[in-house]
Amino acid sequence: MSDARQTPFNHEQPALLIEAAPAEVMSNPVGRAIYMLLGFICLGLGIAGYIVPLLPGTVFLLLATYFFFKSSERMYNWVINHRWFGPLIRAYRAGYGIPRRIKIYAIGLMAVSIGFSVAVAADTITLRVILVAIAIAVSTFILTRPTTENVLTQA
Repeated sequence: MSDARQTPFNHEQPALLIEAAPAEVMSNPVGRAIYMLLGFICLGLGIAGYIVPLLPGTVFLLLATYFFFKSSERMYNWVINHRWFGPLIRAYRAGYGIPRRIKIYAIGLMAVSIGFSVAVAADTITLRVILVAIAIAVSTFILTRPTTENVLTQA
């Protein structure tokens, strides 16, 4: 995979080499229903994130994948085998991390949207502190994930 043309996001060959783990659906029907609902909410937000400029989609798609992993093998397989975002999710789960451009995009848009919210929409100091704390936590999470380009160069 050291060839620049063969990345986990190339829809031709390498994505087929990344096998996803089988779903581990929980046995508790109430927990399964809650996770299924959360999965659909995150899936909707994830898809919207690729359309709406200030909403990062990748994080929500990864969350949807996790929730479907625990609640529905059918939906889990649909997400990880989807032709557009399936390769990204399979690559992340296989340890390839997040592409640098997606990290920059996600953190940049989050900074703009939360910055706008803090400056204009948030009317209390408590809400401003909570928004900034969320931005720092999510940014830290994204930055501490492996970067795909770095993982591929080390391979």
